[in-house]
Amino acid sequence: NQLTSLNVTVNTVLTDFRIGWNPLTGLVLSTNTALTRLEVQEAQLTSLDVSANTALTHLDCQGNQLTSLNVNNNTNLTYLDCDDNQLTSLDLSSNTNLTVLECPDNQLTSLNVSNNTVLTNLNCSGNQLTSLDVSSNTALTDLRPTNNQLTSLDVSSNTALITLQCSGNPLSSLDVSSNTALTHLGCYYTQLTSLDVSNNTALTYLQAKDNHLTSLDVSSNPALTSLECNNNQLIYLNMRNGITDQLTEFNVTGNSSLTCIETLDPDYATANWTSANENIDAGVTFSVICGSENQD
Repeated sequence: NQLTSLNVTVNTVLTDFRIGWNPLTGLVLSTNTALTRLEVQEAQLTSLDVSANTALTHLDCQGNQLTSLNVNNNTNLTYLDCDDNQLTSLDLSSNTNLTVLECPDNQLTSLNVSNNTVLTNLNCSGNQLTSLDVSSNTALTDLRPTNNQLTSLDVSSNTALITLQCSGNPLSSLDVSSNTALTHLGCYYTQLTSLDVSNNTALTYLQAKDNHLTSLDVSSNPALTSLECNNNQLIYLNMRNGITDQLTEFNVTGNSSLTCIETLDPDYATANWTSANENIDAGVTFSVICGSENQD
């Protein structure tokens, strides 16, 4: 379709409205006070007025050209997706029922979610955030502030976290010791010099490539299926966690000072984790205890 303008003012009992991929220049929804779900995606909208739609619980306006979005009157909102617009600010102080917030790929320089205490999913990647306070968001299970300008990130209060993606930030440290439910941790392209995952025994996915790590111990992570720690400065890697064929993705290349990796099954590792498969650099060996003749 190629709709450019749409007036639905007479449909005052409308509760669900979805339209996308049309170059809309006008959309009138002011009389649709019963509307609970609105999806207007990839419509080239430069403005969207939902101030009269106080019953809205679900708003998806991703992929437009919005420079501002006022949701102060939409106190019933539980889901908001304003991904891929041109927003420089977003006031969510009135949206205390919000559980899912998707606002990546905008131009946000700050984001205050202190009032949004029931948030479970927060994706604010691809913005210009220099800080992010999630101490009030103790219900968070999925947090993705990737590709911002964060120099620190405190997730000590977010003990329910299952997924944390904080890659592409100039983080010099990251403490995940309180996040014992984590299964997915992505912290690549940062400036980490150390990473302690000993408390994260449920981890299945760890991406820590392109950092400044000199050592990494995953001996407490027996559930790992994916491990990427390539392009660091590793001289020590402890993989004595008992995993063998369940590790379907493993890359530790680009660590020129790493000559030996500790594992409980050196024979399996030697046969399966090879430089030919781009798992390791050429010349890397495997041992139960590197540098020791006593392997017991």
